[in-house]
Amino acid sequence: MTISPTSVEKLRLLSEAENCLHPGVTLDGLEAIANQMGDNEFAEMMVNARSNLVQQISRSDKQVA
Repeated sequence: MTISPTSVEKLRLLSEAENCLHPGVTLDGLEAIANQMGDNEFAEMMVNARSNLVQQISRSDKQVA
């Protein structure tokens, strides 16, 4: 079984990767963030963030109408 590389690992393979990041953001910093939680924890966080965004949009639409 092979393990596919993470997005940060793939980004590290690009020769100009550091130049594509926002000022103050580093590959080491991104990797530290990526290592803070497991895949399932991150997926749950993303589902919650998406749900919150949809709720905000829904509330915004109701206020405009």
